[in-house]
Amino acid sequence: MGLRGPAPIPTAIRRYEGNPGKRPLHEWEPRPKKVRPAMPKHLDKMARKEWKRLCPMLERMRVLSEADGIALANLCVDYSILQQAQESLAKTGLLSKTAKTGMIHQSPLLHIIAVTTDRVTRGLREFGLTPASRTRLSISSTDCSMDAIEAALCGGKLSA
Repeated sequence: MGLRGPAPIPTAIRRYEGNPGKRPLHEWEPRPKKVRPAMPKHLDKMARKEWKRLCPMLERMRVLSEADGIALANLCVDYSILQQAQESLAKTGLLSKTAKTGMIHQSPLLHIIAVTTDRVTRGLREFGLTPASRTRLSISSTDCSMDAIEAALCGGKLSA
């Protein structure tokens, strides 16, 4: 039997949101290192390109960690499938005829596109890459420990 109820909000997100429920934070939650995970070898060309595009963005947003490799790889693979299905649909069109009866029906690519669009959108939400999911996140001044410019922008001091 699976777990019941909605998935808990990670402590990091609750901190970024300002802990609106004022419930005690889970201080013993694992905290993976904020380093870029290794790119999986199984990614195709389009998925690799998306990986290389997303990693710097997620690092700037401070949401990428060593534990996120599989989730990011899944997002990149789904994006690649979506792009390939959309390109194929553009070539073949929305409708096709069956060889046997000549009946017209919609392309099965439409279903693939609908399913992968949903999976890509869910993956984007996981990383805070949609407008709605970004509104839930904010970075506190204690998270600013980068260079002098970022420290000045965050109102903090430059950390060593």
